[in-house]
Amino acid sequence: MSDHLGSGASPHQPTPYPEVNALVHELLIALHAILGAQVQGVYLVGSLALGDFRPQNSDLDLIMVTVGTLSDEAVTLLRDLHRRFDQGGSPWATHVDAVYIPHEVLREPSPPADHYPILEWPGLLALGPLESGWAIQRYILREYGIVVSGPNSRSLLDPVHPDDLRQGSATIVERWRDQAHHDPEWLAWLSEPDNHTFVVLTLCRVLYTLETGAVASKPAAARWAQQKVPSRWRKLIGRAATSQLTTGDVLDDEVTDTLSFLEYTYEHYRQWQMPSTNRPT
Repeated sequence: MSDHLGSGASPHQPTPYPEVNALVHELLIALHAILGAQVQGVYLVGSLALGDFRPQNSDLDLIMVTVGTLSDEAVTLLRDLHRRFDQGGSPWATHVDAVYIPHEVLREPSPPADHYPILEWPGLLALGPLESGWAIQRYILREYGIVVSGPNSRSLLDPVHPDDLRQGSATIVERWRDQAHHDPEWLAWLSEPDNHTFVVLTLCRVLYTLETGAVASKPAAARWAQQKVPSRWRKLIGRAATSQLTTGDVLDDEVTDTLSFLEYTYEHYRQWQMPSTNRPT
């Protein structure tokens, strides 16, 4: 895919953003001071790797691959480290999401249901379960991960099965659909311009993954969806892709269109779940 940075970027300047590079290298030095040889590799994933990074509002998503499980003492020191970074001068310091994962767990398509050190901005580093879409993170790491330190990301794990990606990507659709039917607060959340754009573009990415068994950046998935979905949603997708939904109020008709687009995506997921002999042609 042409708009991702790829794992071939220079580890010395892993991104086109000097302030991001300075932050991740400062973080790397601090990690080695705490973990030493337990640091096997540090990788940028998320929007930076996939090519839809927006300096004004994107987070920095990091996967820290470790040798073995970290001790309680190490987790405490890392929590303090990230707290200090939050109070530092970098504009990116408070926008870091990270997971510390042992290499042997990373290699597992179905990792054990344990708790791992996870930082989700704006919270503190804490032990928690891996996200339901972990297969997607594994795929992005392997195929597009940007090396800050360590071996090429493709050497860390085997290819991710397309059906694992389909299942992982659709989990959020099931949750959103349930919230749309039962949670008025979620509908109010959806009416916020930034959230509305996020939902529309995420649904495009889910449809792309269900169809292709791969993962695309949000702009690439939106371009693909505009050619594939029925015409009633193309204007909605086009506005989201150009960030027009993030300015001004979200109209009731736009919310209605997005909810119907959510149902359309959910039905595609249900069709994928059917045995192939029962799927509509």
